[in-house]
Amino acid sequence: MKGYRFAAFWATVLVVLGMLLVVGGVLFAAAAIALDMPWGSLTGQAVLERALAAVVLVISGLLAGAPFIVLGEMMRVFLDLRRLARRHQRLLRRMADNVEPVTDSAPAVSSAADRLIPRRP
Repeated sequence: MKGYRFAAFWATVLVVLGMLLVVGGVLFAAAAIALDMPWGSLTGQAVLERALAAVVLVISGLLAGAPFIVLGEMMRVFLDLRRLARRHQRLLRRMADNVEPVTDSAPAVSSAADRLIPRRP
């Protein structure tokens, strides 16, 4: 994955940014409950308002951060798929190079690699 360090870096940045947004939503929710609460004269309405604000902040943090996390993880999956496809291609080429040529007049399929990778002239 040497050639894709830039993409891997930005995938990590997206995941971290998404996590920061989710954590920020939770922290803002805690701040909304604790900072401006009228602790001396608690009423049901004040508690309900603060609880509702906290729930909205947590949900907004999740909704803001989740797409970044998903996009970053999808970039990582695509990079892993590319690396895996390269490994399979190298394996199939090695299998095709190790096959002994058939001397019969009719070409015969001698391995799975011959069906998947055409022989180089």
